[in-house]
Amino acid sequence: MLKFFFRSIIVILIVIFLSAGLAVWKGGEPFRWLGESIVSAGESIQRLGDFVDKVKEETPKAKKTYDLLKEIFTSEKEEEQESKK
Repeated sequence: MLKFFFRSIIVILIVIFLSAGLAVWKGGEPFRWLGESIVSAGESIQRLGDFVDKVKEETPKAKKTYDLLKEIFTSEKEEEQESKK
């Protein structure tokens, strides 16, 4: 069992080193899709945040609901912290 465990760790380390070496050797080209995906996801999250801020500011009812939910969740967190003490 231990042999399998150690061999698995060694294989994982070899794969990590080979991937890092390939990334350096090729100038990061094989992993560029990962960076583009992360940037794309970040832009989508930012647009969603801007949309939520816009809705929150423009709609009084939404602002009231947001404040109510914020109060409820804040009080629940405080109750959890008090019960842990």
